[in-house]
Amino acid sequence: MVYQNIVNLLKNRLNSPIYNVGDLLPSEKALAELYDVSRNTLRKALKALEEEGMIERRHGSGTYLRNKQFQASVTHLDSFTEIAKNEGKTPTSQILKFELQKASEEIAASLRVAYGEPVYYAKRLRFIDNIAMQVEETWLSASRFPDLTIAHMKNSKFSYIENECGVKILGCYESIQPILPSPEVAKLLHISALDPIIRMQTQAIDEQKNPIDYSILYTNMFEFQVKYFLPRKTLSGPHALRAGQ
Repeated sequence: MVYQNIVNLLKNRLNSPIYNVGDLLPSEKALAELYDVSRNTLRKALKALEEEGMIERRHGSGTYLRNKQFQASVTHLDSFTEIAKNEGKTPTSQILKFELQKASEEIAASLRVAYGEPVYYAKRLRFIDNIAMQVEETWLSASRFPDLTIAHMKNSKFSYIENECGVKILGCYESIQPILPSPEVAKLLHISALDPIIRMQTQAIDEQKNPIDYSILYTNMFEFQVKYFLPRKTLSGPHALRAGQ
């Protein structure tokens, strides 16, 4: 649907640093010309944003930015739950599937377990303030985490691993690529199958650098935007660069 594409383009624009909450948006005519659509299509898109509570249309005054979609700044490894709570938002999860599987060659290699060994598979739809943000598929070793339950996966996976299992998470490897969603993922995230999303492969490791889990995340980048700050390692001692080198 054309208007839904305009909704997503407007969300990207309004969530950018050039707009602050309370700012006046350009006129309908200007926005329709900017996106090369009819005024009717533009109005339909604005109505959708108004119903979501992102904008406020004041008769005789114009359209104003009322709220930005979820945005967060991250300076160290946080779980989805922690990111949401740090921003004062409410995270929830819907468990789509939870079962024991036999590890495929890919999963066995990723978790460093034997081929065919039992692993837990969980598929979750993650929400922030009841807005679908992310579809997550996760595999964990059943022998390492024998007490894992649906209740754990409905909350924070990291909390279960660290607080109940006593496993310290050293960090996480992440691989990111933009893709088009499958029809199933598009439906779950309430987007068009033509809208790009972020696919992320992640693997948390413990202090001995052993894999803890293997996950694939599909993120609705129109709703869930995270800005990362990664500090640069400071060199010292004999390998430090001197000024002018």
